[in-house]
Amino acid sequence: MKIEDIIEEYGISVGAYYHWSNRYARDGILGLINKKAGAGVPYNKTPEDIGIKIVQIASDNKELDANDICDIVTELYGFDKTVRTIERILQRHQINRQRGRRSKKTTEKKRIIVQVEKQGLKK
Repeated sequence: MKIEDIIEEYGISVGAYYHWSNRYARDGILGLINKKAGAGVPYNKTPEDIGIKIVQIASDNKELDANDICDIVTELYGFDKTVRTIERILQRHQINRQRGRRSKKTTEKKRIIVQVEKQGLKK
């Protein structure tokens, strides 16, 4: 059958014919099934390696809350997401940490501990 006959019989354009013809040639009969449109991965998904590093920092340092972990990850790896993202990652791995409150009464000892932890962590 000629291309002209197929186009006329099915009432499609030449571009549509070649679109489906190429998909059939490339993928066989499964190429004719419509595929889901859109991106496969959300644009704002946290990279897996950063998630692993967050979980590692959290499990190595039990005294740090999500705010402290966020500060450390931002400083070391340039992570630019929110504290809530850190909390979700920890929840996904069954490591529940409270967000913690940042009060003016933060002791000097706590500040020193956090600074030491930041310096002691490896990239």
